[in-house]
Amino acid sequence: MIKAPDSLTAADPYFSGGGGFIGATLFDLHADMEKLELPRVVPDSIRRVHDAICHAYIYSYFSYDLLTIAAAQAFPCLELALRERLSGLGVPVANPKTGRTMMMSELLKLAKARNLITSDIKYVAPMRNMFAHGSDTVLNPAMFLATFDLVTGLIKELYTTA
Repeated sequence: MIKAPDSLTAADPYFSGGGGFIGATLFDLHADMEKLELPRVVPDSIRRVHDAICHAYIYSYFSYDLLTIAAAQAFPCLELALRERLSGLGVPVANPKTGRTMMMSELLKLAKARNLITSDIKYVAPMRNMFAHGSDTVLNPAMFLATFDLVTGLIKELYTTA
């Protein structure tokens, strides 16, 4: 149900403690995102998408549904970062046989092969698929934060590795 205009700035019951979660404040959610800021070396195009995800998470304090939107955009943000970083280094990001843009798992393997990331990547695609193809998993802030921390960490690796 859409909130009435006069209650738009009221905390969602999930965060106010009335919906089953331990109450969290708007300041708590903001602090969560401050910990996941990207370094200045990351291009603005990627930072804008990442910042939008951060804002959706923070504003989920008022509408819990925004947490789902934040989660849905996390892996496309990583895919954008992979494409931009690899293509910026002159690495082709299109399949030479089909001409289609490579998918995230292919881009991760390319970045790993070029030592742009050292983290384990085998679990990234299954996580992405859960968010991209729907799931009956009930998303909570801790689950989102674990996912977004992983995505943010990989983006940081991409842009801070020689």
